[in-house]
Amino acid sequence: MLYFFILLLILAGTALVYFSDVLDLFCANLFYQNGFYLKDSFWIEMIDFYMEYIICLLYATVLGLWILPKLHLPGVIQNKLSFITHKISIKTNQIIYLSLCFLGACVALPYGCKIFFHRARPYQTDIYGGECSFTAAFEKSFCPIGDSFISGHTSFSLWLFALALMLPKKIRTIGVVLALGIVLFVACCRLLGGYHYLTDVAFAFLLVGSCILIIYRKIFVSASAFNQD
Repeated sequence: MLYFFILLLILAGTALVYFSDVLDLFCANLFYQNGFYLKDSFWIEMIDFYMEYIICLLYATVLGLWILPKLHLPGVIQNKLSFITHKISIKTNQIIYLSLCFLGACVALPYGCKIFFHRARPYQTDIYGGECSFTAAFEKSFCPIGDSFISGHTSFSLWLFALALMLPKKIRTIGVVLALGIVLFVACCRLLGGYHYLTDVAFAFLLVGSCILIIYRKIFVSASAFNQD
């Protein structure tokens, strides 16, 4: 089943790369008419400005809930923290997993791609009134202001998916569906605002999502099988 899923990802990724220029321009044209539909809307601006800060705050909160009980704090504070951490127990392997997902998959990977490819955003290309040339996915561009590939906001929001995998089993499915719903909402907003092409958000899903699942498998599934042996 796992290898079949990997094969599907490879085939989907190959198709996206091969048809990236056609798909990206077709999709962008759907949302453009003398400007992108939601380019300057309130909600797009809120997501653009606050989304990454919210995810950083969530990660810092989870990290704090793991670190603070280990500190020698005054009695009253320690008692309050003990009450909270008793309800929300975070194990060391969980914090390692969430940290690797956040720092590696959701931050280092997308921003490494942005720095290397320098792909212009749709509204930055000469097709839609900008100054840079259009380039396909995985094609290195020399646009000095380009940082479209892959989508950083979509990558950041995928940390919610990683977090949802750590929820108790009875609410994990609901958490995963809700997390992926938020990611899809963010991705659609980035497309409608002219900040990203279809392949920018699609490869954020494929690359970052795959990294999260690989890290999860290495830390929890492989470790569980090793302990049983």
